[in-house]
Amino acid sequence: MTPKRLLLLSLALGVLVTSAVTVPRGPARAQTGDEDLVALACSVPHEFLLRTWRGWRPDRGAQLSYIPREPDFVGSGLPHVGPWGYVQDVPMLWYGPGSVFAGRSVKRPVTLAGIAPTVAKLLHFDGFKAIDGRPMLEAIKPTKREPKLVVTLVWDAGGMNVLDAWPDAHPYLDSLISEGTWYQDATVGSSPTSTAQDHATIGTGAFPNHSGITGHHLIVGDRLTSPWNEGPAFLIEPTFADVYDRAMNNEPVVGIVGTVDIHFGMLGHGAFFTGGDRDIALTRSVVGGTTLTDEGFEWNLPPREAGYYKLAKYANDVPGFEEDVRRVDQADGKLDGMWRDNSIDQLLKGFDTPARTPYQERVVETVIQREGFGKDDVPDLLYLNFKEIDYVSHVWSMNSLEMRDAVVAQDLALKRFVNFLNQQVGENRWVMVLTADHGAMPDPAVSGGFQINTPPIQAGINEHFDTDGDDTPVVELVQPSQVFLNVDELEQNGFTVGDVARYVMTLTQAQTAGPNEAVDPATANDTVFQAAFPSALMQDLPCLPEAAA
Repeated sequence: MTPKRLLLLSLALGVLVTSAVTVPRGPARAQTGDEDLVALACSVPHEFLLRTWRGWRPDRGAQLSYIPREPDFVGSGLPHVGPWGYVQDVPMLWYGPGSVFAGRSVKRPVTLAGIAPTVAKLLHFDGFKAIDGRPMLEAIKPTKREPKLVVTLVWDAGGMNVLDAWPDAHPYLDSLISEGTWYQDATVGSSPTSTAQDHATIGTGAFPNHSGITGHHLIVGDRLTSPWNEGPAFLIEPTFADVYDRAMNNEPVVGIVGTVDIHFGMLGHGAFFTGGDRDIALTRSVVGGTTLTDEGFEWNLPPREAGYYKLAKYANDVPGFEEDVRRVDQADGKLDGMWRDNSIDQLLKGFDTPARTPYQERVVETVIQREGFGKDDVPDLLYLNFKEIDYVSHVWSMNSLEMRDAVVAQDLALKRFVNFLNQQVGENRWVMVLTADHGAMPDPAVSGGFQINTPPIQAGINEHFDTDGDDTPVVELVQPSQVFLNVDELEQNGFTVGDVARYVMTLTQAQTAGPNEAVDPATANDTVFQAAFPSALMQDLPCLPEAAA
């Protein structure tokens, strides 16, 4: 089977392949006569349009962008992708009594792009300038002493909608809010809201249109590929860690404990960066996996990253995971191999249950101790991603009792972590920012959202616009917020991206439902997209002056 056919098959099965695919493609350009599409794009709320533009760039992004009607969504597995508040709103807590103001609640809007420049200010480091982010100065005490360690902690998918859905599940986080600086209006800032690009925004202070990481699939040259398919090579902008570590002659201890390599965007390029060194990095990415988030059971570094980072192999020797699983098993009073109604053994032997969270917490503590984070007066940087909330959101939804369990486990780990840092690094000597890379998709039974399936979109576009009878399809890949098109093939058939956008706007629930999905007759003919337009239009929209700035 050819790589292209493998890609299309994986699309039909709802998985995201990581292999690179050669895609003959023409220019992703707007066409004259698209005035109706310009008007349609400008009918979108400005903030939605701005976020969409920030998430796209001409040389890497898809040719067609669309926004489903809220709360409808595209794709299986409850994807957390879009410009809407429920996936955009994230916690933003700065905590560190020696360096951060206590008891402050700030209403000023901020985004993930503001994290890197804020860390720079905390360390009194003037050598880093973020393209898009601005420092959150309201949080920073006027002191000459730098913290010995700055921790960037991401609760993957732990957006405000998750925290608000389970208000009693995170009492310790709530207690820290009163002791730190809390930003009430924090958002991702760009769309699509996916793991790879949002972590890159955290690290670089640049939105995807500048960082180059525009999604879990992107175009590089003539290839449709994935963002870490060749290690850190596709991350265009340096991260704060890249610049700071080199400026300090690589004396700081810099590292990440994540779950998959697409988290590495908040750390940086490691030794790939000129003058950089091999920063500490732990992931559980499966070598040769079929999706970007496939996880194995051991901490590792895929070969494509092994030359640029340093694996802390001892992490695999951290004990106690079996006991963590046992506690999850016994939470209902029975030791029966079940977490609620779910077989623990089928959930990666328990790693895809809340047992992963206390285990990973101990791994983090071990890395801090063994590598000497925060042990001297040269400030160190540690980046952390905890992923159980995200896993639960895709399998059971944010409204499930499994989600409550995940948030409770994360909150307990946070309490242990703060106590550990106070003992290991010293009270008032470290700073932590706690945030999320995006929110989670609500259960459609709760939100009323309609699942727009991708195979009908792909089949419909090919049927209407690929009429020349050759073996080259017009559609390369359908994603939750965009479609990659072979523009050369499209134009060979006598059509434009604008023609495809107009067709997509006609699609209804009945036309985009899954093969076994019953559609309410009352809404079967309702269209499912709020807007669809050639992505290139965003560069010149009269209603989007930011694109021309």
